[in-house]
Amino acid sequence: MKPKLQQIILFTLTFFLFTCAAFPTTRFVSKTGSSVPPYTTWATASDSIQKCINICNDGDTVVVANGVYKEYLLISKEIALLGASMDSTIIDGTGLGDYYTIRANADVTISGFTIIGKGFNTSPYYDGVVTIFNNINVFNCKITHCNVALWVGQSSGILDGLIINDVYGGITTSCASDTCKPIIRNCVIILEGENADNGILNFYYGQPTILNNIIIGNKSVGINNVYAKRMIIENNLIATGYVGIRASTVSDTTFIQNNIIREQIDADFGAGISYPNRRAIIKNNILTNCKKGVEISTYENPSADFNLYWENEIHSNNGSIFGVHDIFADPMFVKDTVAKSLSYDYHLQKYSPAIDVGDPSILDVDGTRSDIGMYGGPLGSTYTYLNLPPKPPVNFHSSFDSSKIIINWDKFSEADFSHYNIYRSVVNNFIPDSSSHYCQTDTSYFIDEIPIVKDKIFYKITSVDSAGNESLPGEQIVITITGTGEPMIEVVGEYKLYQNYPNPFNPA
Repeated sequence: MKPKLQQIILFTLTFFLFTCAAFPTTRFVSKTGSSVPPYTTWATASDSIQKCINICNDGDTVVVANGVYKEYLLISKEIALLGASMDSTIIDGTGLGDYYTIRANADVTISGFTIIGKGFNTSPYYDGVVTIFNNINVFNCKITHCNVALWVGQSSGILDGLIINDVYGGITTSCASDTCKPIIRNCVIILEGENADNGILNFYYGQPTILNNIIIGNKSVGINNVYAKRMIIENNLIATGYVGIRASTVSDTTFIQNNIIREQIDADFGAGISYPNRRAIIKNNILTNCKKGVEISTYENPSADFNLYWENEIHSNNGSIFGVHDIFADPMFVKDTVAKSLSYDYHLQKYSPAIDVGDPSILDVDGTRSDIGMYGGPLGSTYTYLNLPPKPPVNFHSSFDSSKIIINWDKFSEADFSHYNIYRSVVNNFIPDSSSHYCQTDTSYFIDEIPIVKDKIFYKITSVDSAGNESLPGEQIVITITGTGEPMIEVVGEYKLYQNYPNPFNPA
């Protein structure tokens, strides 16, 4: 062969190899494919995710069809791993591998899977997805059944749209320097059991940003910082029973803004925000139903203002934490039920005292002054404030004194309260209407003369707001007239319609 022809052939081959490597390849994984490399069609799709990963080059994409893949994965190429659906594309690492279901030793993107861990073990830890020295992006995945769902080291990647449950720990980030800037957003983290630890833990250095997450647990820490240079914690709901946010060891600034932190009720350590350092900026948060709203050291004095506190046993262990614009009032949530029930709705009602009273330098999405709470600020959302009927009166107590019946209950706390309607009847479990309306009062107690009846009399009480919306009645109060001595008084709980018994279709 002539030298010039050899050069042409060598150049052509080199060009071909170079251009082939330069163009990413999409490869497929499916339980119904023939599993013929290089897996570039659905017909020849690999039957194993790992087999497909093993032949990938940097920049390739692996698309995985619906199914359960009993595997643990080691990813050493810069690839995108895309499942068909979080609900139906499952990577199950139970009983396989060493300590993880997915280990990434390269910059990777993972999306659209349920990832099942190896279970629970304290030494060694069984984690869902692990990376130590690389950037990792994880989108729209469910991670379950492991000690820690995601251990992310040296990463400035994005973790977005994750559902994490049946875990002891949610997401751990760490960094050997301050260059790592991971973003954790739009995730739901549900911590299970008494051994639960941290929803989000920043283990060492770095500058994490934590936005729009829901973190729920029984006795755990929502967001915990061991040592970070800088943290941004905004628009989260945290209800973990122990500590909401612990941000004490931060060398720079911690921004804690527009969060709802509630139900930190541990008798010894319950606190919404625990020991923020003097560089912390705490604004536009709602702290409610906690043992302590904010727990601070006498040596620190963080910047805190424009927050709303409600029904905390102690709003702060140091009164200097309060700013001149702080509010102590019922936030008027649409549905104020406990967070772990997942039946709550913490949007604000129309006359909530938390509307348009946040830090004036922070604006809502619609350009108005920020609301306080998780839906306020530039990362919040716009919605219609509902003018709902008030809550029913609760915690009735009744007594008898000098021929008078005295009934009292918890004082109504919503900002648009007007009065209470008192209904009275001789019919058990009556429906309150105009015929049974007896009187109204703007106080949380009522005094009535003992009526001249031979048996029983029944009371029901409702709340009415300034727009005329009336609540459902509270529990029924039953007065039994005995004819001698003091009348018998009882508060009857809710009435329910139960299943017929016996069931004609199933006599058992």
